[in-house]
Amino acid sequence: MIAAQELVSADGVPRRLRCRGLTLSELARELGMRLAGGDGEVAGFRPLSGLSQREDGIAVTYLGSARFAGLLRAGSDIAVITRAELRGHLQEGNAALIVDGDPHDLFYTALATAVEAGKFERLSAFLSPSAKVHPMASIADHVHIEAGATIDAGAVILPNTYIGPDAVIKANATVGGDGYENAVIRGRRAIVPHAGGAWLSEGVRIGSCTCVDKGLFGEFSFLGACTTTDNLVHFAHSCRAGKNCSFTACAEISGSVVLGDGVWLAPNVAINQSLTIGSHCVVGTGSVVTKNLPPHSLAYGFPARVMGKVCVCREKLEFENNLATCARCGRAYQLDESGQVCHA
Repeated sequence: MIAAQELVSADGVPRRLRCRGLTLSELARELGMRLAGGDGEVAGFRPLSGLSQREDGIAVTYLGSARFAGLLRAGSDIAVITRAELRGHLQEGNAALIVDGDPHDLFYTALATAVEAGKFERLSAFLSPSAKVHPMASIADHVHIEAGATIDAGAVILPNTYIGPDAVIKANATVGGDGYENAVIRGRRAIVPHAGGAWLSEGVRIGSCTCVDKGLFGEFSFLGACTTTDNLVHFAHSCRAGKNCSFTACAEISGSVVLGDGVWLAPNVAINQSLTIGSHCVVGTGSVVTKNLPPHSLAYGFPARVMGKVCVCREKLEFENNLATCARCGRAYQLDESGQVCHA
């Protein structure tokens, strides 16, 4: 187990929970894979798109098609679950875990095996004496609840959840459950057990019947200070939101979305997975976001299109000669050479 204080970096965002006590040879033996290359301790599991961040140990990934081989990088800190005919696409130093079946499904079976065996770090339990937890709330093991937090009746708080100072979780919300990642695991289609957690920073407010899923590969789904959700919001696995965001009723934020500070989502907004929504964006009611949005965008529609620029206070900006002054709060802005908003 690990204390919350040991996880937090200078920017307030926690690091991933790491895999411990599992070697490549043990994993290969457990799942009938053939290890080709050096052995070593597994630090975590990553999709190809997540290999840029180096680990203190070996990151296990998978390659199911030659067309994705360009996402691999060289290094002995990467082990690739793949088929024999694809081994030639691996980079220098990579270990191979050779399988006869689908590398995708064997990768997620390997992750599930590690989670189920308790190989990932878990958050140490803590309950501040000044926290207010309703007797009809359900609090699992490995939950950290800070001073001044309030958890209402019917709320369900699952393992590896951090609830920051003065955070509020309203009735019947669920925080820290597995997200919707599915694969064929041991011959049956199933939801993949998630290795990460959920992190609610100081002053976060979670509305009734809202769901905040935990991170998939050991990371924390993260909500920055004073971010608030309305009722019936879905914040999917591995998402990250900055400070002072507002997500209104029935907003749906798909897996691995990154939102900057001060983002405002109107009712029934849907955001496709793995997108980046820049700071101080405003997205209109019922919009479906299918592309990244630059900071200060006013976007709406199906699919959502950028229809203007907005101030930090959410007032629409009117530019003349690339300059604008907010009619509500008086902040001054200019457009840079790429057409992006910056403070004047």
